[in-house]
Amino acid sequence: MPLILSGIDVVAMARTGSGKTAAFLLPMLEKLKQHVPQAGVRALILSPTRDLALQTLKFTKELGRFTDIRVSLLVGGDSKGSQFEELAQSPDIIIATPRRLMHHLSEVDDMSRRTVEYVVFDEADCLFSMGFAEQLHRILTHLGENRQTLLFSATLPSALAEFAKAGLRDPQLVRLDLDTKISPDLKLAFFTVRHEEKHAALLYLIREQISSDQQTLVFVSTKYHVEFLNILLREEGIEPSVCYGDMDHDARKIHISRFRARKTMVLIVTDVAD
Repeated sequence: MPLILSGIDVVAMARTGSGKTAAFLLPMLEKLKQHVPQAGVRALILSPTRDLALQTLKFTKELGRFTDIRVSLLVGGDSKGSQFEELAQSPDIIIATPRRLMHHLSEVDDMSRRTVEYVVFDEADCLFSMGFAEQLHRILTHLGENRQTLLFSATLPSALAEFAKAGLRDPQLVRLDLDTKISPDLKLAFFTVRHEEKHAALLYLIREQISSDQQTLVFVSTKYHVEFLNILLREEGIEPSVCYGDMDHDARKIHISRFRARKTMVLIVTDVAD
């Protein structure tokens, strides 16, 4: 955080759950301080998925609850009309997925981008692996030069490194993953299966390979996958707990509590439900 507070561009390598969200949100809130009605959008956070964007929105509101800073969410699956209305309220921060942001940039001629002071590419390796590289380059062309840019990623593939060189100004590299060691008790196995066999393979592993006294975490990419597997396992007589980004807070606590108490042995989560 001291580097970010100093105003320089940063490339941070950090795994999910390492506290990186607070590392960029706290300096951002300190920098913005309060809502400025006619200032335009001052901060932009780009996320690869709707679930991660929702999680970031929730955390931003929690950390900024004693400020009047306005936050807008631009993700697929939500009404474009309501998003246009939010943008008309002059938000200070936009949290968005690249495709939906590009749609709004193309639709709203007077949408101010040059006012952006603070840009975050969250889970940047996922942004690239999901095919958003072109959109990210185009988004950068819409932004002013006098901005601070932060890039957070678990890995730094060559394409992402080239993007960082082009889009960031003399960035400082920070490694937050060096002290994190994989447990020696963790067993790793990789299965190659046809797409249509994935669910049957999962059921086989849970029923036949994993001991009944062992708990299982199943990670999936979206809440829709969580809900699908929840239905599938229940139809097969397996009662799981579930957790995802925009899940009701009380329901989330109940599901997690049941799993921790070993009343359920399977927990299906998105990778932002930590």
